[in-house]
Amino acid sequence: MQERIKYKRLGEILVESGVITKRDLVTAVNLQKNVRKPLGEILVEYNFATWEQIAEALSKQYNLPLLKEPPKDIDPDVLTMLPQTLIEKYRIIPISIDKKKGVITIVTDNVINFGRIIQEVRFATGLDVEIALMPKDIFEITYDEYFRSGIDKELVEELKIDLSASRTEEEIEEEEEELETAPVVRLVNTLIEGAIKDQASDIHIEPADKSVTVRYRIDGILRKVTTYPKHSHNAVVSRIKILSNLDISERRIPQDGKFFVKFENEQYDMRVSTMPTIFGEKVVMRVLRVSASQKRIEDLGFSNYNRKRLMYLLSHPYGIILVTGPTGSGKSTTLVAVLNELKDVTKNIITIEDPVEYSIEGVNQSQVNPDIGLTFARMLRSVLRQDPDIIMVGEIRDRETAQLAIEASMTGHLVFSTLHTNNAPAAISRLVNLGIDPYLITTSLIGIIGQRLVRTLCNDCKQKRKLRSEYIDLAKDLYPDLERVEYTPVGCPACKKSGFRGRTAIHEVMIVDEKLKELIVSGGSEIEIEKLARANGMRTMFEDGLEKVLNGITSLDEVKRVASEE
Repeated sequence: MQERIKYKRLGEILVESGVITKRDLVTAVNLQKNVRKPLGEILVEYNFATWEQIAEALSKQYNLPLLKEPPKDIDPDVLTMLPQTLIEKYRIIPISIDKKKGVITIVTDNVINFGRIIQEVRFATGLDVEIALMPKDIFEITYDEYFRSGIDKELVEELKIDLSASRTEEEIEEEEEELETAPVVRLVNTLIEGAIKDQASDIHIEPADKSVTVRYRIDGILRKVTTYPKHSHNAVVSRIKILSNLDISERRIPQDGKFFVKFENEQYDMRVSTMPTIFGEKVVMRVLRVSASQKRIEDLGFSNYNRKRLMYLLSHPYGIILVTGPTGSGKSTTLVAVLNELKDVTKNIITIEDPVEYSIEGVNQSQVNPDIGLTFARMLRSVLRQDPDIIMVGEIRDRETAQLAIEASMTGHLVFSTLHTNNAPAAISRLVNLGIDPYLITTSLIGIIGQRLVRTLCNDCKQKRKLRSEYIDLAKDLYPDLERVEYTPVGCPACKKSGFRGRTAIHEVMIVDEKLKELIVSGGSEIEIEKLARANGMRTMFEDGLEKVLNGITSLDEVKRVASEE
């Protein structure tokens, strides 16, 4: 590549290429005088051009290749070829190396100082340099993926200690002790900080044969963040174990622990789980925002229709209310919001959890400990001697717990618990299968809430279109006042090209009325129970999700992914 490139002003290039007119340029320049932003940002912000159009014009002007998508799986060794200071100074990212040709390829959204960039990269690497252009928004996504959300590449370099095959076990242990110092501490801090910034619910640290992969679960989907050297892994795990008050010498059995971190004036509860694998210990850290314990029912995404049905259930002075759904469907969050709704100084509320996920002010929370025989059933017996008004049992797992919870609800207590079933009607079958008499179920059960989490569409890029024909009649029947449209995910820098940002819940609220009780006692099937519940006003999770589709909150495909249409 030539080091001297005749530079033209951006506005001139865009006018010559037909992207904007001279009048557009004059308008943008005048705006620039007032807002003091780069011309490119003005042109994009005021819809004169897109970043892709700008990049295309520049690539043609300077005869440079253009990358319109973030490159996949850049080799970590390539990413560490350049100092972070150089990457940030010139807005460049190394993406590949051709060792045979002695060439390193970098991408940039910066057309200024090409000559200087080539000289400094060549000096830093000893390689010839090829440059590709990238639209600014795509460059930001790529940079976030490989630098901001991952590990500082200079930190990875610090971790790259020479590993000779002749090292003894003692030498390896000594090295791990050295890694317990600054680089490893900063590495763990960086992983946690990145997860919090990306609003991840979990951090997965997964060792393989030669490296360790880090993934974040964002909006329910696991996404690869980065990798780091395998030989640093034991030190990383040891650091996390120290924070979690776990046994750092025990690597053969799973361990569970927790610790707290504070980031930008917000406190987070980190739940740690380790598990031995053939390549070392796998670590999962769940990220729980402490402020989530203050959630209210209005924060949960209940439709007006379902919220009224829920509030009707909560108005009962006694009985049992169940929340159903798979792991990670937001059941605990729903129960937290319900308890926040019900708590006041006149009520004694006690919870039995495994573990306690959120600390709720004004609620007496306890945790089971099976290792010493402190099970849900044993704790529940004790709680009943504590003069409770409201009891929350984290999960009904066996017949004994189910029996005690139902008996508690029949003796003047309002009881809440969860079950792992696919939908609300299936909870009846689950209780019967646990050995609970249908008559006891009907004398205590008030209602069941089924739920799933769906990703919410990015408001910056979602696109509107006509609702698919097969759903028009259903939408017309259930939501006659809503326009028959749906919105689809597109992808933009704001959502990191995923098309989604955040999650919300879809629900079904089944009220156990007299007709349903009669059907349950007579041994009605799950299908019959659902049919009658729908006839009595229950909207299924899919039907509730359809309302969120029509309102542009989520996509139809997302609802279909988690909820049955039957």
